[in-house]
Amino acid sequence: MSITSGYCLCKGTLLASYTFRRLRRRDTPRGTPRILVVRLDTLGDVLLSEPAIAALRHCFPQATLDMVVSSGGRSLLAGNPNVDSFIVYDAPWHSAWRGKRVNWLAEIKRGWSVLRTLRRASYDVGLELRGDFRDILFLAATEAKMTMGNGGRGGGSFLDRDVAVKKDAHAVERALEIAAQVEALPVHLSPRLYLTPSHRGLAAQHLPPGGEYLAFHLGAGFPSKCLPVPYFCAVAQRLCAQGGRLRAVLVGGEEERPLVKKFLASYGMPAIDLVGQLELLETAAVLERCTLFIGNDSAPMHMAAAVGTPVVTFFGPSEPTKYHPWGVVYRLLEVDLPCRPCDHVHCVHPEYRCMTGISVDDIVAAAEELLTPVSLAANRF
Repeated sequence: MSITSGYCLCKGTLLASYTFRRLRRRDTPRGTPRILVVRLDTLGDVLLSEPAIAALRHCFPQATLDMVVSSGGRSLLAGNPNVDSFIVYDAPWHSAWRGKRVNWLAEIKRGWSVLRTLRRASYDVGLELRGDFRDILFLAATEAKMTMGNGGRGGGSFLDRDVAVKKDAHAVERALEIAAQVEALPVHLSPRLYLTPSHRGLAAQHLPPGGEYLAFHLGAGFPSKCLPVPYFCAVAQRLCAQGGRLRAVLVGGEEERPLVKKFLASYGMPAIDLVGQLELLETAAVLERCTLFIGNDSAPMHMAAAVGTPVVTFFGPSEPTKYHPWGVVYRLLEVDLPCRPCDHVHCVHPEYRCMTGISVDDIVAAAEELLTPVSLAANRF
């Protein structure tokens, strides 16, 4: 097993070979470019594209900048001043990949309705930031005048500009590389969430001042990405029993309630259970008040990083170089196996050896390292 640590910001060399000067000169109906960003995938990935959105807005302050996102993506980016409007589309191919039943006939009708709306908008440029051939096809179907993205996993022939991106580039870097094709260079390098006084006030009610809180997120997008609940329980017991200064806080969605019940049944100490009770930005405000986040590779992990909370996380099937916490001090634990990384869904080892092989002792040691007074003083910003 290996432990990776770091304080990561963008290191990649941004491409700027393609310009937007032609579109700057174009007489559009509103006299400004109309930009569409397609980001239909998971919440964590949507958040990691936020610096690219900010770069586009900074480069084109007068442009109309719209995003096509899932309903969850819209909630996560709510209040972001860089987006003019969100077009919500819960792409059925992403749902089917996660094992959900899909009525494809109904979805075809719904998808066509969304595409008609996007075509009427007559976008000058469209950017797909994931690099998914299905999302690229969706972008092509919007009939934006110029399309760009990365077709490394297929779909490049449907793009006007297939952007070359380093194979192991982090998701933040990949999105910034694509935005750089229209001369949009970064104005900030870490994803941002826009929390309101209401969000922070609610968080303060749940986590009153004067306490020290340790956030735990037990779930993830796939079972293969989840550390076993007994491991979480053992870690929380050891960390929160030390003098009683730390208190466990559980966050996550209502679908993770079975995991929380299993945790609480064995934990044996007081815990603040907020699972299923908060909206996404309210959860982010709670994480902002926590001393440390401990959890799987998931959206809450990226949300914790976005609000400046140090992270201890575990990677099994995922690729750490592409999806590790960004912009904060972190510790990443993983087990070296020849089958990693994989497709996240199917595993030749029913016990998910890449997760069960992670040591509770190592998790506790990583957390204690980040909980030292010197580390805390350096990490909070």
